[in-house]
Amino acid sequence: MTKIDSKTHVTKEDIKIGLDKLGLKRGDNVGVHSSLSSFGYVEGGADAVIDAILETVGKEGTVVVPTYSNNIENLEKTQEEIDMGITWKFRVLPYDPKKDSCWTGRIPDTLWRREGAFRSSNPTHSLTAIGVKANQLSQGWDKLMEANGYILILGVTLSCCSSMHLAERYVQIPQHIIEKTTPPSELAERYRKENIGFGFGSYPDFGKMEEPCREHGIMKMVKIGEATVKLLRLKELIDLYAEYLRKDPDLFYHN
Repeated sequence: MTKIDSKTHVTKEDIKIGLDKLGLKRGDNVGVHSSLSSFGYVEGGADAVIDAILETVGKEGTVVVPTYSNNIENLEKTQEEIDMGITWKFRVLPYDPKKDSCWTGRIPDTLWRREGAFRSSNPTHSLTAIGVKANQLSQGWDKLMEANGYILILGVTLSCCSSMHLAERYVQIPQHIIEKTTPPSELAERYRKENIGFGFGSYPDFGKMEEPCREHGIMKMVKIGEATVKLLRLKELIDLYAEYLRKDPDLFYHN
């Protein structure tokens, strides 16, 4: 790694060395959340990062990324909807997994275009995977957890880790939180018929789990260029988050 024009220059080999220090190895299955710019300047761009991960897990492993698509038309909220708790609103347009770009970053938007990539059919929240288990693991984050896979965080935080929603399957969310995160049924039904997606109420703050993960020793960390890179076993992350969610759900649903 070198400093040029005040930016750290990172190579594919630098990234592979960092991943090796984290313990990522051949045959591993890994989901990746990423920010390309967080490294500084990467020689070879997003392709170099993808190649580094693929070469690390080898042909026996699989790499999964979120490719949440841009096939949406943002809609203006009415004041009534704002007062009701609607946080965002969009119309879902026809989805083509072979054409629609994604909004989850340069690295995912590069990976799904590669030969051999499998992209799921979810019209708004598709996953894309490359590797021996690509077809299976692109079908949902739960598939990655069942495969005892990892989550690799490249220069971002757990706030981006949408797989953490899996913990909600194992926890009885208190009624007062359910009430502020569940839209009125008649509104949800109307939006469903109109093919409208929307957000409602408080969204869990996954970033609150950064410190607990470090304290419990389930998060390994290394610096690659200017990026802080983290590796966690997904099952361990979900189990720990579920434990904290049971004890103090208001810590995460605080708005």
